[in-house]
Amino acid sequence: MKYQKFEMDTYTIYTIQTNKFKNCHMEITFYDNAKKEELGLRNFLVDMMCHSSKKYPRRKDIVIKLEELYQSYFYGVSSKVGNMVLSSFIFDFLNPEFINDETFLQNALKLPFEIIEHPNIEKNAFNERTFKIIKKRILSDIDALKENPTNYAFRQALLHMDKDSITASSVLGTKEEVEAITPESLYAFYEKFYKNSLCNIYIIGDLDMEKVVKIIEKTFHNNCIKNHRVETFVENKMRKKELIVKEKGNFSQSNLVLGFNLEKLTKEELFITLYFFDEILCSGGLKAKIYNSLREERGLCYSVSSINSKYDNMYYVYVGLDSKNVSLAAKLIKQCVKDMASGKISEEEITMARNQLETSLDIVMDNQNSLINNYTFHTIVGAPLFEELKEAYKKITIKELKAIGKKLKLNFIYELQSKGEDAS
Repeated sequence: MKYQKFEMDTYTIYTIQTNKFKNCHMEITFYDNAKKEELGLRNFLVDMMCHSSKKYPRRKDIVIKLEELYQSYFYGVSSKVGNMVLSSFIFDFLNPEFINDETFLQNALKLPFEIIEHPNIEKNAFNERTFKIIKKRILSDIDALKENPTNYAFRQALLHMDKDSITASSVLGTKEEVEAITPESLYAFYEKFYKNSLCNIYIIGDLDMEKVVKIIEKTFHNNCIKNHRVETFVENKMRKKELIVKEKGNFSQSNLVLGFNLEKLTKEELFITLYFFDEILCSGGLKAKIYNSLREERGLCYSVSSINSKYDNMYYVYVGLDSKNVSLAAKLIKQCVKDMASGKISEEEITMARNQLETSLDIVMDNQNSLINNYTFHTIVGAPLFEELKEAYKKITIKELKAIGKKLKLNFIYELQSKGEDAS
């Protein structure tokens, strides 16, 4: 794979030239510091812009155009990573070499920029019909969060940890925030979003990238100079003694979440060693320490998983179980972390983790979206490329893993109790 960087005046184009795939993938990413009051607006805006535009006023019109471009795909995604919010407009299209049309590449690349730069605006307001469709869908998505016990438990746990932290804020916004959005306020935010967000464009495929860059340069008219700093990492407050919260739920099983602060990890620890640590502690399947201790040895739970939230400097362990087993499960999870910190790690565990991580990397390196995602965070925050990770995993030592264990500080234990249980 050949990586290249093309710097324009107001945005940068990053390319990966490879013949591994028959189709091509492009992401136009606008990113900025996250602001709690703007998360719902930003998510709403991206959905709105992908649904219709001035030239294609109905979703049906965009779909027809995509079909004409040999079944191309176009959609948008907003995400919050630490203190950074990213809005990506994603375009998948067939490699031009399989099409007998010399104008295809130019026509295809023009479409996403046409939609982004010319939204469906009427008198300084977004089209009201489309606006109502998007609002209804987003409100439904917010309601749906309460239906998934894992998601709901995580959301509630973070709110109790620190409701004012950006970590606790959902990219969807709240129902109240979404209800308050109007076609006029959304258009006002579009102008702010377009002028203030930093912009990178990522493209992967078997393409003449010099030609691609020239087409984009003529097509994309982003003339707003932006050079402010984006602070990615969040420093969440630590506690001398962990917060313990129990709430009543409406699910058939209890949901337990333990949240740990990551205390002053180095860049290498955050991006490399922490993943290896997590593989042994929790995410490595049947042989992981927590899974083995809770489920295999004692049958205490139904499910175990973890989230490595490095940009928030947090690490979470989730367990689905019966309420009667919560106290013991929490005690055992804390003991597993202590075992890691004291170096109770076998060579067999090291080898297993290394093999599983290398296999996972082989899989994601065959996926365009994963490659672009990796390249995105490599360019914005300096995350290692997959090839670098593979080499780094070969050198991980027990001493390095012990250091990670010592830097995990328990922040909270949150239980969403199953229906019929008393929260006390």
